[in-house]
Amino acid sequence: MSAATTSSLKPWPYAAGYENTPEVLEPTPLTVKGTIPPWLEGALYRSGPGTFDLKSESGKDIHIQHWFDGLGQIHRYEIQKGGLVSYRSRNTSDDLRKRYEKAETVTGVTFCNRDPCKTIFQKFFTTFKIAAVGGPVMSGTDTNVIVMPTLNFPGLKEDVNGRKESSDQPKNIRNLVVTTDGNAIQEFDPVTLEPIRLFSYGDIDDALKADNLTSAHPCIDQETGEYFSVLLTFGPTSLYKVVRIKQSARGPTHEPDLDVLAEIKSPRPTYMHSFCLTKRYVVVAHWLCDFASWGLSVIWYGNAWESFKAQDPNTKASFYVIDRHLGRHVATFECDPYYAFHTVNSFDDGDDIILDIAAYKDHTVIGDYYIDNLRDEVNGKPTQQAVLRRYRLANITKHASLSAESHTEPKPAPAEIVFQLDPSINFELPSINPSRYQYNYRYVYGVNRSGLNNTPIYDRIIKVDIDKIKLGDQKEAATFWMEDQCTPSEPVFVKTPGATEEDDGVLLSIVLDGARHTGFMLILNAQTMKEIARADMPEGKVAPHNFHGMFAPNMRD
Repeated sequence: MSAATTSSLKPWPYAAGYENTPEVLEPTPLTVKGTIPPWLEGALYRSGPGTFDLKSESGKDIHIQHWFDGLGQIHRYEIQKGGLVSYRSRNTSDDLRKRYEKAETVTGVTFCNRDPCKTIFQKFFTTFKIAAVGGPVMSGTDTNVIVMPTLNFPGLKEDVNGRKESSDQPKNIRNLVVTTDGNAIQEFDPVTLEPIRLFSYGDIDDALKADNLTSAHPCIDQETGEYFSVLLTFGPTSLYKVVRIKQSARGPTHEPDLDVLAEIKSPRPTYMHSFCLTKRYVVVAHWLCDFASWGLSVIWYGNAWESFKAQDPNTKASFYVIDRHLGRHVATFECDPYYAFHTVNSFDDGDDIILDIAAYKDHTVIGDYYIDNLRDEVNGKPTQQAVLRRYRLANITKHASLSAESHTEPKPAPAEIVFQLDPSINFELPSINPSRYQYNYRYVYGVNRSGLNNTPIYDRIIKVDIDKIKLGDQKEAATFWMEDQCTPSEPVFVKTPGATEEDDGVLLSIVLDGARHTGFMLILNAQTMKEIARADMPEGKVAPHNFHGMFAPNMRD
C-alpha cells in the first residue's frame, strides 16, 4: 500500500466477487465489444470457489469462512469462429453442499474454517476415527476440488466402449480434470462441465493411497507428455514422493505408466502448492509453511490454517533437486525462510538451475483471505503481497557426483538470489508464453495491487520484462493494464499462431466490473497491454474471483 491513508484512497467495489454465484448450465451468449483476432478460437476454463453462504434444511445460516474453502465452480468461456463468445458454469461439489446443509454447519477437514464449538471429546473421537479407519471414501461430488484445470491428464485409462464424446468436443481434448491440494482429482465433461468422477492418485497406483496431500499445481512437459506431481505423507518423518505419470506406450486404452522418481524424508511436513520442473530436473521448493505435530494437528483442529506452525527465522527453506531421467535425489540447496503459493518458471542454465518464484515473507498471507475481511470494502485488511524473486542453484553435476560417491543424501549448499523485484512492484498469479515453459524467457504476466485504491486485492494486470530487471532497470520493467473500479483475475497467455516474438499473443482475464456489478472477459494485446476486445456478461451477472485458468484452442479436423 502507498503512503496514503486508507481513508484517502479511492473506493474500489470488489466484494461482489465473493458473493454466491448461481451456475449457468446452458451456453449464454456474451456481448462482444472490439474485434477478437480471427485465429483466437477455443475455450478458456476457469476454476475456483463460487458459494460461501448456505441455508440448512431448517433455515439456519451456514457461513463458509475462508476464500479457499468456498464450494467449487468451474467456468467455460467459448470463443467461436466469427468472434462470438458464450459462457457457461457449473457447481462442482453438490454432495458436499448437501452434507453441510443437513449438518447445519461446515463439516470435515477444511483449509481454514474454524469451529469454536467443537468439544475436546469430538476432536478426540474424530482423530481416533480417521487414524483407525483412514480418511473418508470419496464419491460423487462430496469433495471440494477447485484449484487447477488441466487437459488430457495421462492418468486416465480411456474406455473405447465407455461414454461417447460430445459432438462439440474438440479432437485435441481427451479429458478435463481439476486438481487441488488434497489427494483428490475430479474429472469433468470438457463441454457441458458435468462432473464425471472423483478419484485419487491412489486409484492410479495403490502405493499412493496413504498420501495425505499433493501439490495443487502439477508440472507438465508438453514435449514429452509427462505429468509430474509431489505427494506428502504425514508422520514423525515426513515423506515427499515425486511422481511421474505418462500414457502407456501401448496407447490410451491401457493403464498409464506411473513412476515414483524419488522419496525424500524430512522432519518438516509443509503445505506446498506448487513446485518446479526443468528439462533435466524436478525441483521441490520446500518453503516454510509447516504443520505441527507431524501433520496430526490438521485432524485435531479440523483445518490447515490453525495447524500451521509460526515461521522460525532460524529454519532454512530448501530446494530438493531430483534428476528426472535417473530417478534420483541429486542435490539440496538452502536459503533464508520464505513462503510461496506459485512458482513462475524454471530452466536449466548450463549446469545450473534457474527458478523464479512469487515469494512472500511468510505464510500469514493465508489468514488475510478470510471472507469477512475480503468483503469489507471500507476497513478490509490489505493482503500481504508477493514479489518476483529469482534463485540460482549452481553446479548440479558436482553435487550429484558427491552424493553418488558417498551413497548419502546430498549435503545442503547455498541457493543464490539473483534478483528480486521491489515490493512496490508486487506480483502474483503468474502466466508466461507456454512455449517458453522450461526454457529461458523474457516476459511474465500476473496481477498487481497498485496501492492507489481502497482494495485489499488486485486492481491491475502486470507485465514484467525480465531482461530489464537483469539490467537493473526495475522502474521501466513493469507495464500495467488498469480500469476504474475493475478487478482482474489471473491473465492467461495465448500465443499468436506462427509468432516469432515471445510476447506476440493475447492475454485473457476475467474481470469484475464493480461499478456496474457485472463482469467481462478481457482480451489484451500482450505486447502493448492495450485492450483488443471484451465480452460482457449479461447485466447483473458476476463471475466470482476465481483461482486459475487455461486456454484450449479448437482443433476439430
